[in-house]
Amino acid sequence: MHYRTFMFYNLLGGFLWTFGVTLLGYFLGKSLPAEQVDQYLLPIIGLIIIVSLVPSVIHLIQENRGSRR
Repeated sequence: MHYRTFMFYNLLGGFLWTFGVTLLGYFLGKSLPAEQVDQYLLPIIGLIIIVSLVPSVIHLIQENRGSRR
């Protein structure tokens, strides 16, 4: 991949992530009463962790299947 293309996608992803997470937090904070934020925070964090680990688990499973053949 050319460096210029990489930098474009890297910067674009960084801006989208920054503003997306900020806006998501803002609207989530506006839509939930302060008493209910704790009720939803742990499941949201757990979901983020699980979604982040899924690609690694898939890679490990595929790697193990390939080494058995």
